[in-house]
Amino acid sequence: MKIHILKLSMVLAVLAAPLANMAQYTCSEYHKFNCERSTDKRFSMNGQSKSAMVQVGKETELNVIVYRGQDYRITICHDRKILGEALAIRLVEKVRVPVGPATADSTKRVYEEVEKVLWDNTEHDMVQEVEFSCTATKRIAVEVNAVGAEDKKGRKPEVDIACVGILIEHMPTPGLGF
Repeated sequence: MKIHILKLSMVLAVLAAPLANMAQYTCSEYHKFNCERSTDKRFSMNGQSKSAMVQVGKETELNVIVYRGQDYRITICHDRKILGEALAIRLVEKVRVPVGPATADSTKRVYEEVEKVLWDNTEHDMVQEVEFSCTATKRIAVEVNAVGAEDKKGRKPEVDIACVGILIEHMPTPGLGF
């Protein structure tokens, strides 16, 4: 009897490992299968697109580089049952600015990183996508914060972690006008 239980445990462990990996794989590819692509066929999926597990109430960010002469479309998709109807999204440029002049005893200048908010969806009806043209190459952060879902009685779900996908699409900025 002990041998059968041991064999059954080993079989279950062998079967469970691929399922656990599959769940992780599904979240890592979430943006590919759940985010709505642009209807404009000139847009291509950008290699900086990512998906990750996100916890309700915890801000997370994806650092990307956007290049001059490119148009971008950033779309966020997520598990609405756990994370809520809409996520708070900001595009933030992180700029290094000098802090005071260089001192006589130090030739090195001290810098600090300052956040410049480029776009905030809380000011745009909580839309989950944004398109823009890039006039200069910049390092930006896509910040995402999930409020969390509630049922009809105002209760939060027991699970507070779910997948979020950030789909980034790009194309060369079309030359328009005279």
